[in-house]
Amino acid sequence: MRESIRSSYSEFSKSAAPIIKLMERIQSESANAMRDRALLAQHNTVQLGSVVLLSGFLESFLRSVCASYFAELSNKGLGMHSLGDEFLKIHLREGAGHLSDMVKREQKRKKSLSDSSAFVRRLVAPIMDPTKAPVWEAFARTQGNPSSDVVTAILAGLGIKGGFSALDDAIGRKYSASTMTQLLNNLTELRNESAHTGTATNVPQPSTIMDLVQFARYLTLAICRLVDRKITELTA
Repeated sequence: MRESIRSSYSEFSKSAAPIIKLMERIQSESANAMRDRALLAQHNTVQLGSVVLLSGFLESFLRSVCASYFAELSNKGLGMHSLGDEFLKIHLREGAGHLSDMVKREQKRKKSLSDSSAFVRRLVAPIMDPTKAPVWEAFARTQGNPSSDVVTAILAGLGIKGGFSALDDAIGRKYSASTMTQLLNNLTELRNESAHTGTATNVPQPSTIMDLVQFARYLTLAICRLVDRKITELTA
């Protein structure tokens, strides 16, 4: 696996590791928490926050791996002219969406539009010079909380077919395509409930969160393997 792709996986695993430690500590304090409401409330807050963090780490991973994908292609001399019309469509459509989001953020923060202006230049570059690479941000539209549909769309945008069946194959069928889809959607739903309300109808148990971390590690590894193979295919 290419170093830049491996690095995306390593960074995700490193970021997620403390969540496991936190859940192990909560498990070790569970007896005390049953007698101490304040401690139980602390545990619940940490458990809910960990779900939000895990989803955020996954979002950062997806952005990182997309950036690495196009950097690797660019280093091999593959620009827009080598990638085809589907890449151009995503570059324009989703790139415009990303630009709109950037402008809104800069206006909200009452900053100059310097970042947005720089992105416009990158967005136009492959049209003026087709040897230039697409903007990776257009292919990493995570919607703020990457569900199974988002992950499938990102892979498809990179030219990777098969969705979660391909992901499951990439890790030796550790789960199944349907199980992987359900687990990721469970994480998405828990994250939404936790982030938007600060509470959850049923606070996820430490063991459940640790299972989600382990699943997310396999998911990110599978994505890296598929992305790396696609780079090999395109640059062969």
